[in-house]
Amino acid sequence: MMLNELKPSERVQDYLKEDKIAIVKFATTTCPPCKMLKPIFEKLAVDTDLNDVVFIAADANTHPQARDYGISSVPTILFFKGQEVLGQNVGFVPEKPLKDFLLKLQKGEMPE
Repeated sequence: MMLNELKPSERVQDYLKEDKIAIVKFATTTCPPCKMLKPIFEKLAVDTDLNDVVFIAADANTHPQARDYGISSVPTILFFKGQEVLGQNVGFVPEKPLKDFLLKLQKGEMPE
């Protein structure tokens, strides 16, 4: 897969696919945890183990849907299956736990 950088005119829903897991990262260019998460997110987006996961990134300051999803702290990651929000994580997540979580979602398991 690849990383889809959302333009303000695009919607998260434009990239969600039926029965596919999607991860949407709302971040800013200035917050330190966002800067730490960016290379991890980009690396996982091209990880062949996560081929079925759709990766989407949006700027929390400029993207109108940040308000729709109630994003108040960054980075915030939303996890989707199809159009349904499965959950969210606020703050930095290290690479291994994030990948493990996505692998479980991809297999249809709902982690605790």
